[in-house]
Formats: sequence, C-alpha cells, structure tokens
Amino acid sequence: MKTRPDNRNEASERQKARALEAEAVIIGNPASGNSDMERLEHFAEMLGERWESVEVWPTEYPRHATELATKAGVRVIVAAGGDGTVNEVINGMVEGATLAVLPLGTANVLARELGLPLNPEKACKKLLSGSEFWMDVGLATDLSTGEKQRFACMAGIGFDAHVVNSVPSRLKKLLGATAFALTAFKVFLVNRMPKISLKHNGESHEAQFAIVANGRLYGGDFKSSADASLTNGTFDVVYVRKIATLLNPRVLARILTRNPLSRDTRNFQATKLTATSEAEVPVQIDGEVWGKLPMEFEVQPKILRVIR
Repeated sequence: MKTRPDNRNEASERQKARALEAEAVIIGNPASGNSDMERLEHFAEMLGERWESVEVWPTEYPRHATELATKAGVRVIVAAGGDGTVNEVINGMVEGATLAVLPLGTANVLARELGLPLNPEKACKKLLSGSEFWMDVGLATDLSTGEKQRFACMAGIGFDAHVVNSVPSRLKKLLGATAFALTAFKVFLVNRMPKISLKHNGESHEAQFAIVANGRLYGGDFKSSADASLTNGTFDVVYVRKIATLLNPRVLARILTRNPLSRDTRNFQATKLTATSEAEVPVQIDGEVWGKLPMEFEVQPKILRVIR
C-alpha cells in the first residue's frame, strides 16, 4: 500500500505495530534515491513466498534503523539499503534475530561478500532459497567516550575516513564509487596525514592509514585483503606507513585491477587491537565516519545469523 504524504505519520505507526507481529520485517528508507514505499512493498510481496508475513518498516531519521531493529525482536530483519543501513540494523539486532540484505546502496560491500545479486529483485529471489550461516562481527570502542559500534565489513583509520567525510553527497549520488576515488586524490594533495600507532599482542605498528578488515572487499568490489573472512574469527589488519605508497604506479595498477591491497602493503592478523594517535584521526565504519582515535577493535566470532 502506498501511503499519501499527509497520512505518513499515522500510517508509519500502524506499520510499526503490525511489524511486531511479522515473521520478517523490511527496514529501509522510502525517501532514498534507490527506493520508495511502493517498491519496498513490492519486495515484501516477493519475500512473502518464503515468510508467511512480511512487513515494511520505513525509517524516518538517522539511526532510526537501529531503533527499529531492536523493536523487531527475534524476527528476520531485511536491511534494504546500502552498507550504512546494514550497519544501523546490526547495531540494533537482538540475540536470536536473523539478518538478510537487500542491496539498494552505492557500494553494497556486505551484499557482495554474501554473493547476493546487486539487482534487488534478483536478490529477493535468492533470499527465497537462501541458507543461514553465522558470521563474525567487529566491535569498535571509542576509548575516550566508551561508546561502542558494531561493524560488518571493515573499519578504516585515517586516510579513507577523511575521504568518506569529504565526499559531497551530490557527487556520491551522481558518480557512485567513482566519487570516492576522485575525492581521495584531493584529500591526498590537501590533507596532512598524521602517524597512527597500531598495538597488538605487545607489538606496535606505525601507519598513516589502516583497514581493520572483517571481510575481503572494500568500497565495492575492490579487495583490501586476500586472507580476511567473515567466518574465521580474526581481523586482517592492512596498513601503509606512508600514504604515498598507494600512488606507486605498480601498487595503484594492482588496486585498479582489483588485486588485494594486502599483497602490496603490510598486514597482520588480530582478534583485538588498539589504534592511537597524538593528532585527531577519524575512523569510518562500514563506509560512515564514526568517532576518532583512540579506539579499540575486537572480533565477536560467529555472533550474527545471516541468510545468503
């Protein structure tokens, strides 16, 4: 059912109440560029072939998906959006809930990791026969505030967080993943990248940029790590001591041809690490800037049930 704008708040409250009775709940933003209420209702009808009851639960403001995921309880929660929506959902899911992903974003990193088609209709069809598995989740803790945030795919420290923070939303909508590449060159030329200290098992590694990888993929179908896995109980931490390393012609060519960054840079495996800096260094989590150093990162092994 398509809701008229003047009845949106009333209809939203009815949808929330019904969603608590649903076997599956679709959480997504009907005001985003890749979706609307009618389209989300269409996906609900498709998924109704597997679940007897599927409700659409629309988001209305930032972090609303986290609140809705908590209220949805132990049902199947379909995150309809990009990696930011997925991240909000997993940060609200309670024990016993199950995640499914409907890719409607720009990079759709987790959807790619799960082997889902990027066409949402085709992804729906795959979810109808998809099997469940348990995946690892990363947990970031801001050591200054004590605030915690889960992440599905990666945390980026320093350079790429500056890039994410600098990409104009209009350029992102227009060019997609290409907008990040263009902005990266601008950030490299303008910003001074301070030193970062990565501490793990009594060892300290110096860097200007680091990726705490829970999965292999980064920013779409680029690969940050050859060894990372959603199910191996460890991070692959990929880092460079100097940002200029990324502009080395050999390294840049391998990045552009989708070779894993870890093969041309330094990396180590960890289940827990701390990142600090004497300067103000931002951190992005699953493609959205979240906090700044000092920060601790820890793997939560096989904690999230997912359909793929």
